[in-house]
Amino acid sequence: MVARSGEFELIARYFAPIARRSAASLALSDDAAIFSQRQNHETVVTCDALVADVHFRAEDSPEMIARKVLRVNLSDIAAMGAKPVGVVLAAGYNRDLPEDWIVAFAKAFGEDCADFDVGLFGGDTVSTPGPSFFSLTAFGEIPCGRALRRNAARPGDVVAVTGTLGDATLGLAVLQGRLDLHDAQHHDYLCNRYWLPQPRLDTGMTAASLARRVAAMDISDGLAGDIRKIATASNVGFVLQQNLIPLSDSAQAAINLDPVHWQSILAGGDDYELLLCGHAADIARLGPDVTVIGTVTDKPGEVLIVDHNGKMAELTKGGFDHFSM
Repeated sequence: MVARSGEFELIARYFAPIARRSAASLALSDDAAIFSQRQNHETVVTCDALVADVHFRAEDSPEMIARKVLRVNLSDIAAMGAKPVGVVLAAGYNRDLPEDWIVAFAKAFGEDCADFDVGLFGGDTVSTPGPSFFSLTAFGEIPCGRALRRNAARPGDVVAVTGTLGDATLGLAVLQGRLDLHDAQHHDYLCNRYWLPQPRLDTGMTAASLARRVAAMDISDGLAGDIRKIATASNVGFVLQQNLIPLSDSAQAAINLDPVHWQSILAGGDDYELLLCGHAADIARLGPDVTVIGTVTDKPGEVLIVDHNGKMAELTKGGFDHFSM
């Protein structure tokens, strides 16, 4: 076992300085945080747990892991259209990790909290003989009645996504040696998309400000699986256009190498982009990083995709299935 400071020393040295940015944390000097909700606003709360070699690679740098822990939760806040306010972090560090690892984790975590203007309200720190794990609870605020919901999609709406899809899954394939594009720039881009999700907070808040309701969720488990969650919640169906799905140059390079990578783009996870459904004019107001990829139908649970050849397919959780004219 590598010697390191005890729990309270670790918190006092590395996390209390982060928490001082927020008065709600009480400088981590009490048993809990205290924060007040602004008048006419609601609180949005989400919690995600990440476990080494399940949700992130244990060999990844502490800086990348820290940022991912924060950002995947902020993506849920973005999907509700809320502004993040603060977070509570429960960290279980493998007991053989050196203190330098925790120092690097805390430094990167604090930098990201500052970048996203998020306070650290508190949490817990433990040592474990098993894999490291992190559970983060994030709090956001939004004007009353404005939260984006999955049940707001209506037939005739368009369906759109932010950013580009499939990069993170392809990045993991690069890191695991399952994909070689013979181009260092493509590899670096895809790996960084896996390591560093980009929570679409501005897009979510803009969507929540629109007069007409927009349905939204973040894509964490892949487009093919997650779009069915909106279909179920809203009792609608979808027709997607494969040629409209936005791809990065690096993802396109993977497709050019082998079209089988479309399966990863459609069904792979860790995109942390937003999936949005709303009136076409409203979706157009969300900016150039939002791409319309299809329409909402009145056929509950039916999710179809039109491929590059104009053939219709059922979009299953694993990608394409049952092509027909």
